[in-house]
Amino acid sequence: MLGISSKLLAALSILAVVAMVTLLAGCGGSDGASSGGTSQQSRIGSYDNGERLFGENCAACHGAAAEGTTVGPPLVHAVYNPNHHPDFSFHNAVNDGVPQHHWAFGDMEPRPGLSGSDVNDIICYVRQLQVDEGIYEGEAC
Repeated sequence: MLGISSKLLAALSILAVVAMVTLLAGCGGSDGASSGGTSQQSRIGSYDNGERLFGENCAACHGAAAEGTTVGPPLVHAVYNPNHHPDFSFHNAVNDGVPQHHWAFGDMEPRPGLSGSDVNDIICYVRQLQVDEGIYEGEAC
């Protein structure tokens, strides 16, 4: 076959399969996490449930409308646009916490007890607030 060794052909085949699996995995998953960060990515989630969950789990630090407080940064801010902080960064923050990096509020601790679906709903709520403020032009949910 055009002088290609069977080992090279096997390696190329494996590489092609890995590439396809990686691409398909990035096309959406049940957790709603996104690896793209573009304003055209699809989102899932419930705004109403996200608003409730945000109020119960996030508002104490980030403000009732994600405007920030004296102890936590605003999420309705250009730095949290999906092109800079894609949805998966919210999942990571909730699950693993976040070291201080954009603001001088200190590290964010993990927020145990929230499922991936809960975080998707919170993301839906925050993204809609960003849309309403002109920070994000994509689909919120």
